Amino acid sequence: MPEFSGWNILGEVLLLVGSAVAMGVVLEAVGISAIIGYLLAGVLLGPSVLDLVGDSSNFTLIAELGVALLLFSIGLEMTPTRLRGFGFRGAIAGVLQVSLTILAAAGVALLFGLDGRVALTLGCMVALSSTAVVARLLTDRGELESNRGRSTLAVLLTQDGSLVPVLILIGLLGGGDGENATGVGGQIANATVGLLIMIASISVVGIFILPRVFDSMILRRNRDFAIVTAIITCLSAAWGSHSLGLSPALGAFVAGVLLARVSISRQIRADTGALRAVFLTLFFASVGMLANVRELIQPEILKSMIAILGVGLLLKVVIAWFAIRITGGHRRVALASALCLAQFGEFSFVIGTEALQSGIIDAPMFQAAIGASLVSLFAAPLLVAKAVPISTAIESLLVRLHVWKRIAPPETTPRDEISGHAIVVGYGPAGEEVANTAALAGIVPLVIDMNPRLVTAARSAGYHAEHGDAAQQEILAHAVAERAAALVMTLPEPQIAMATISQFRALNADAIIVARGRYSRFVEAMRQAGADHVISEETTAGTLLGATLVSRMTGESNLVSIESTEPAEA
Repeated sequence: MPEFSGWNILGEVLLLVGSAVAMGVVLEAVGISAIIGYLLAGVLLGPSVLDLVGDSSNFTLIAELGVALLLFSIGLEMTPTRLRGFGFRGAIAGVLQVSLTILAAAGVALLFGLDGRVALTLGCMVALSSTAVVARLLTDRGELESNRGRSTLAVLLTQDGSLVPVLILIGLLGGGDGENATGVGGQIANATVGLLIMIASISVVGIFILPRVFDSMILRRNRDFAIVTAIITCLSAAWGSHSLGLSPALGAFVAGVLLARVSISRQIRADTGALRAVFLTLFFASVGMLANVRELIQPEILKSMIAILGVGLLLKVVIAWFAIRITGGHRRVALASALCLAQFGEFSFVIGTEALQSGIIDAPMFQAAIGASLVSLFAAPLLVAKAVPISTAIESLLVRLHVWKRIAPPETTPRDEISGHAIVVGYGPAGEEVANTAALAGIVPLVIDMNPRLVTAARSAGYHAEHGDAAQQEILAHAVAERAAALVMTLPEPQIAMATISQFRALNADAIIVARGRYSRFVEAMRQAGADHVISEETTAGTLLGATLVSRMTGESNLVSIESTEPAEA
């Protein structure tokens, strides 16, 4: 009986993802972004080098799910109110950036003697950035909520929405004789109607149906139901968006925005994190497989690639800065955002393939443009990481040259306002007492609890409160654990307590950790997990019972320390 081909594809996926992770770990160890490792693994295993993995199109769909889940998780952080705060200006900046980049890049290409159709195609390929790469990098760095993060994301989402008009333009250019021109208006109208249908459909479901579903008691009691329902929502929105000819990631983002108002939105984001990471790793590796190294080292193609890369990056940074600045962005923020947007995204492969099949560009030009896109993606982690220092240095230089008058204060993010707080895990009777005591002492408590009712109660009492599982690092990171002064673990389950303590200690090595231990036999294990002080219920009860007995029978107070053991050494 012949082997089912699906297993061969699974084997290739496992080899590709495993190699990508291994390469990412090695590069992370030397301070280089893991995304470069994922891309490099795809290049090495792809058809042009080792040829251990065949056609990347076999798992393109699976890989694209990672991008959809990434945009869905970002949407979960963006309530409609917050999105409106910067979305309109960002949309205008995005339209300006895409339009001006296409025109400017095409103009430069014409100066180099290229055909007009080829010039416009190259302009389209360099105009769009990689939402997957930039959003992932900003999320990992905790900068998505910064001013530059919000500006960058707004432009990226506008770029995603502009893919359809760009592909329509490529189709028109492929017609050559102008016969398709009469249908362009209809295609644009269809794309616009499709976008409106997608937003309206997702909005109706997201506003009137999903909040009731996610707030129902059965989903609160069974966490698996909530996770599966969230993933179905994300993938349904992505599928619907794709069916209408739009970007699947854009549909997933809209679904995430509408679910952001649900009380368990951050927990959904954390629970889908593992799945998102696997699919995104596959996506980046599959992008790396598109590189044809044998072709790229040919002298003529190499020269064309370098020219496209250099001119494209420079034009894109200048135009993106101008677009964000003219729509009200701060000059330094605009420059930092422009550096984040400088690379050419994965949509350049889609545009280039369409142009190649339509006869607009030849194979050598296609390889040069694709090579430039891949090299720019390799540079993206460095550009994002150094965007703020570079923009600050450029601003300082221009001030010294008297081009700009003064240096503006550094940008801040909402996370910068939270520091020195005490994270209280659990808001039952014990957690409530801890929060009240901390507040009376002038310590700001931040409560984390899995029960939406208790989260609401904590907020009603005037405390910061987050819904989620504190044993997950993403939930702790959202509570700014790295700048917390203390963690108080009030939940009685020892396994959950130890998992939470370990995750917190990985984020913050210096904060005080005080934990509740239901049973004395788990005290030492909790200490080893990272707790500084463990209050054992058994020991505490015995101590207080004995002290009460002595006090009542002898009239003497004999209260002693109720901590189970001496504090752990630092």
